[in-house]
Parts: sequence; structure tokens; C-alpha cells
Amino acid sequence: MKHIEVSRKIDLSKSVSAEELKKTLLERLEKAIDIESVTDDPRTFSLTGTTGAPEALTRHARVDFDVSIIIEDNAARILISGFSRMARSLVALYVGAFFAILVIGLLPGSLDTGADASDAGDMLVLLILGIFMAFDVAKKLAEPRDYLESALQSMATVYG
Repeated sequence: MKHIEVSRKIDLSKSVSAEELKKTLLERLEKAIDIESVTDDPRTFSLTGTTGAPEALTRHARVDFDVSIIIEDNAARILISGFSRMARSLVALYVGAFFAILVIGLLPGSLDTGADASDAGDMLVLLILGIFMAFDVAKKLAEPRDYLESALQSMATVYG
């Protein structure tokens, strides 16, 4: 699980309501996050969703965000706080890949994972697989922060 916190102050060129800002933010986020639920309050609301392409084999991260929109004078402050965690499909894929490597090791002439004949080459394969999984998961859990920052930048361009 990774904690995510993003904030942006937008200097407004015209009077804008919190409902308009919420609608614009959700429109921007829907391009990157498959939003499943949003609460109704326009000033402080929660949203949940998943990242990753819907047509892909796996989803990347499951996200839960709390959003606060504060409007003062000619400025709006948008605070987004929440977390992302691995999607179940990603966990299943990596567990399946790990066990597939172990099963392949049982075949003759491939990786030898037996205690008597296992050598450094076998360990290297498992180590490389583990490093790949760790870095890939870290990257996929950090993606939602980039999505939020680009959505807030886009809103600053529209309303600023």
C-alpha cells in the first residue's frame, strides 16, 4: 500500500462553484482511472477506482481518495489524500508467475530447484524474477500520483 497526497492552488480567472470543479476533476481523472464510486458532497468527497487499461490482462492498482475543495476569494485549493494498493488481478498474476517458475523447475533439463543439485543459476532466476516484481509493483502503485498531478495541472490551465 502506498500513501498518496497531492495539493494544488488554482488562481481562478472567473467565479467557479465547487460542483463545477468536482465535475472537471472527475472528467480529467476518468481518462486515467476507472472510477467506480464517488460520494455526493461537492466540497469534500471520496472516490474509489482502479488504474490500468480495462482490456488488459490485469489492473494495476486499487485507489481510494478523499478530495477537499476549498474556495476562497479568487482561488481554489484542491487537496487529495488517499492510498493505492495492488489490484487483486496483479497479485494473482505474480503469484501464478512465481509458481509457474517453480513448476517449470520440476521439468527435466530446466531449472533444478531440488536441494541436492540446485545451484547459483537457479537462485539467480528467482532473484531476477523477485526484483522485477518488486520494481514493477512500486511503479504501478506510484502511477496514480502522476495521474492526480496531471489532472490538477490541467484544471489550473482551464480555470487559471
